Amino acid sequence: MNAVGEYWYRLTPALRRRLVLGAVGREQLFALGALAPVMATDFLVAAWADCPLDGGLAKALDAKATGQRRFLPGPFSDLLKSQVSFWSPPGEDDPWRAAAGEQRRALLRERLAAEPKNLFWKLAAWEAAWPEADWELVDLSLAEAAWPRTLVPLRHRYAAQVHLCRGDAFAALASLNAAAPLDRFVDDTPLRATCLLRMGRRDEAVAVLREGVKRSPWRVNELLRLSDLVFDVDSDVRPVPGPCAILLYSWNKAAELDATLASIAASDTGGAPIFVLDNGSTDATPQVLTAWRVRLRERISVVTLPVNIGAPAARNWLLSLPEVRACAYAAFVDDDVSLPPDWLLRLGAAVARVPDASVWGCRVVDDACPLVIQNVDYTPLAPRPGEQLLVLANLHRDAPDFGRFDYLRPCVSVTGCCHLLRMADIPRAGGFDIRFSPSQYDDLERDLRVFLAGGFVAYQGHLAVRHKRRSGALAQRSEAEIGGATANAHKLQTKHAAADFQALHARGAELLVRDFLRRIAEL
Repeated sequence: MNAVGEYWYRLTPALRRRLVLGAVGREQLFALGALAPVMATDFLVAAWADCPLDGGLAKALDAKATGQRRFLPGPFSDLLKSQVSFWSPPGEDDPWRAAAGEQRRALLRERLAAEPKNLFWKLAAWEAAWPEADWELVDLSLAEAAWPRTLVPLRHRYAAQVHLCRGDAFAALASLNAAAPLDRFVDDTPLRATCLLRMGRRDEAVAVLREGVKRSPWRVNELLRLSDLVFDVDSDVRPVPGPCAILLYSWNKAAELDATLASIAASDTGGAPIFVLDNGSTDATPQVLTAWRVRLRERISVVTLPVNIGAPAARNWLLSLPEVRACAYAAFVDDDVSLPPDWLLRLGAAVARVPDASVWGCRVVDDACPLVIQNVDYTPLAPRPGEQLLVLANLHRDAPDFGRFDYLRPCVSVTGCCHLLRMADIPRAGGFDIRFSPSQYDDLERDLRVFLAGGFVAYQGHLAVRHKRRSGALAQRSEAEIGGATANAHKLQTKHAAADFQALHARGAELLVRDFLRRIAEL
């Protein structure tokens, strides 16, 4: 891997700091291309490979390659030009852009019925459908007869992604193997490695990742996955190294809380004590907790408050309990999650692998559709010139979860949906800021203080927790919730000085770079 190390040492500091965040996501790859114009075509090809039916990307890639006089294989270049001439993307005033949910799917069906040969809208149908698993629309896209002759070479790559979304790694790999020669210009390392891993062919996946990184040393996510596979990080499970308390707080989510407690009870937690704070619930939460006290007896303790004091105050209340303070670690779990049986052992492995961290978190996916990633590791981008803003890169928002965030590494922040805190480190940064009541961003804000105080966070991507609360465009929130989240976002942006945001970016990027260069040396 020496050539990979030499490549990274030759990068400019600005490019290295941005690239180490990851090499996935359209926005991120476009930004990388702007920082390194000579590599822009490579980054655009990677973005196009993640969504090979995107006519807009095909146009940008064709223009960039032409402008740079960059050689693209003739058949591949012809394919891009065919895409550009075939697609007519929707205009800014097209109703599909503003639609969501069932309304969007209805519009798509109308468009498909009116223009059955328009592949762009079949692609749009798939992209809108996969979070809701609307496979009827997907099947229309897979129909071989629907493909214009000039675009048939793309069909196998598209089919591989669809098969992976459906959980069929064998069919996905078969589609990749059937790809036309021109399609092999596009590196299929990420998809191929995922297929092999899901089929249990670990050694082959390692070989594919190793060769892919040698060909393209900028493939950060693939090198992170390779490193964890080589050193068995992905399979590591260990008890948390000391007494651990499991903490939950809840307000009017009786059914979700009941399911979450059942998930905890079925987990391998070594009998860790559970502390639940009922935040003034007026539904059936008291009855649910009474039933669990009968089942778990002395293992569960309940704090009942007459009013809702908000999430940060509830967290602080739980942390202040004498029985919790006597523990070495505290694991906060949201009241609407589904946990795998080894969740605490996965966090224990993260503590063993990254012992100097103060907080350890995980990958969070949508419960209704685990293909949708809600949260991964966060390290802030550089503040924009003249602005005092915290900017987080959302590299995970552009594609289904095909394993590209399955790694363990240090970072600045993780989601508080399921995270582990070292009790001895809490006084250094303090507890959760009650100004972020009733909820939203209190966990992120505390992670920032931990980092500014000299600590850091670790992300355990080999633990995936399913979250029942929807995120992004799938979320349905009341006006009050939206207003509260907006207000807290403003508080977050104004609480810290511009120098703090710059330090979070610069020191956070340095942390990632050191970890990344260490991996290259070890490999």
